[in-house]
Amino acid sequence: MPSSDPYRRRRARLVTATVAWVLAVLAATAVGLTAVGAIGAGIVGTGQRPLTPQEVEARLLAASAARPAPIADRTAPVPAAASTPAEALAGRGGTVLARCSGGTVEVVSVTPAQGFRVHDQDSDDRDKVELESEEIAYDVRLSCVGGRPVAEEIVDD
Repeated sequence: MPSSDPYRRRRARLVTATVAWVLAVLAATAVGLTAVGAIGAGIVGTGQRPLTPQEVEARLLAASAARPAPIADRTAPVPAAASTPAEALAGRGGTVLARCSGGTVEVVSVTPAQGFRVHDQDSDDRDKVELESEEIAYDVRLSCVGGRPVAEEIVDD
């Protein structure tokens, strides 16, 4: 039967191609899972487990115990002429890092919120920062109260 010979060849090619395709899919899946496991995300592995609240407390206590003792007592009054640590004052237009020095406020840095920008910061106007977006503008008025910087955010008309 000469006509059955091409049929067998075609069937053998089809079976061979199917088996090769299945093996290629299995090999690609194995490589992908191995790569993800090596990264640490762990589809096939357990990965890292979250810490319990008790473990967090224990680590925080261990970290605070390892810190050196403070140089000066923070409860001692700060002289009026001395500079205080900078404080972050967050608002809708962004965050202003400021400190009080000798009763006057000093802007250390300004980080606008997403969509905002600092409007022409005037070096003579140290107690005000202007933050604006396409829709709205805020004036951040700064002052020192009790030796600490305080911010008031006002909508700029």
